[in-house]
Amino acid sequence: MTPPAVSLRFARLPSALRYYPSAVLARREPRLPPGESVPRLEGAVEVVAVRPGHLARYRAVCGFDSDQRLLPATYPHVLAMPLHLALMTHPSFVVRLMGLVHIANEIEWLRPLPADGRYSLRAWLEGHRDTDRGQEFDLHTELADASGVAWRERSTLLARQRGSGAQAARSARAALRQPKPGAGEAVTEVPIEAGREIGRRYGRVSDDLNPIHIADWGARMFGFDRAVAHGMWSMARSIAALGPGLTPPFRVAVEFKLPLFLGSRALLHHWRSDGAWTFVLKDGEGQRPHLAGSVTRPA
Repeated sequence: MTPPAVSLRFARLPSALRYYPSAVLARREPRLPPGESVPRLEGAVEVVAVRPGHLARYRAVCGFDSDQRLLPATYPHVLAMPLHLALMTHPSFVVRLMGLVHIANEIEWLRPLPADGRYSLRAWLEGHRDTDRGQEFDLHTELADASGVAWRERSTLLARQRGSGAQAARSARAALRQPKPGAGEAVTEVPIEAGREIGRRYGRVSDDLNPIHIADWGARMFGFDRAVAHGMWSMARSIAALGPGLTPPFRVAVEFKLPLFLGSRALLHHWRSDGAWTFVLKDGEGQRPHLAGSVTRPA
């Protein structure tokens, strides 16, 4: 049985901190119980204004240049974090928030977003997909200006389940799968430093204070050896490394693969082919992938 739809409305962005007690302490299920589903959960914020200091800190931690006139492609995601938390800590979303894994992200950046612009936000999720790895949920977000939707995103979240040996083997193979350049295609390599402080710095600016990103003890609670970089930091850092020539409109899609542990060095490989810009963030030896993505332009 599906509970009734939920609609939340805010005149201004709420504080993310008000939702963290529910995110951390509420007793919730690791996955949806059999026969249950997620109702339509939607939320909207009427007016969203960018704080220059916050934008500057975001640019610095993610490696974007210091130009404050336009928003980076990934910045609306952190603007929307309080709205995301409001939806996923609502009693109608019965899955434990802290156990969810961000496995994929897709952004459509339709036109430039002036930093001094006035925007509105909308986010929603509904239903789920059963997969070999567990249950997947799609969280959708739209940022609109006076002309309509200017930016949209789909974040895919996974509530993991223990699989059989065959399922685990398939998941391991999928995690290692990555695109490769064709013969003769030039590959640019950019070193990326994931310092120990990145989890705390990005956590403060993004309001994503999941303990797996903040400290080793928090990561060990969820089965990781040490603190792991935020997936959206890895995505933003990769996009920043592609350079200022990446301007809207475009679509960028990323799959998050193996964890990027803090205090390590990674290598971003990127190349262009067939109208797409492909990038893979790999470990320091340039072998195992942390994320893989592509940038495409509208036809």
